[in-house]
Amino acid sequence: MKTIDVNSLLIILGQNLHTIRNARKETLQAVASEIGITHPIISKIENGRYNNLQLNLLVKLCNHYKITLQQAFSLEVANIFQLTQHNKEGNQKLIGQELSSGYDLYIQQLNHENKYLKEQIQLLLDKIGNTK
Repeated sequence: MKTIDVNSLLIILGQNLHTIRNARKETLQAVASEIGITHPIISKIENGRYNNLQLNLLVKLCNHYKITLQQAFSLEVANIFQLTQHNKEGNQKLIGQELSSGYDLYIQQLNHENKYLKEQIQLLLDKIGNTK
């Protein structure tokens, strides 16, 4: 069985929550106010730097975004797109509508992942350089 890395899990969770919040065009302040915390905590969660994340807070965030805990930890960009699309009446859009917005989300996510991987490679290269 593979060991669970808490820091990686927090980063994935934060990225997913950040992407959903931005796709819904909600501010940190609005989400924080809605669930009864401060916006710096939301920011830390989205950046994967909130090591004291408790289950009840995570459940509040999931309920706010209308997603499950499983989705919060494992959403693919296509799923995030589907969950965040609403028409003028406030109903969820059908899959396939507003594809341009979905592609924008996908590109944003890929750019974010690319940046993260470059940072991880640089950290490894720095470690290798320090051992020589």
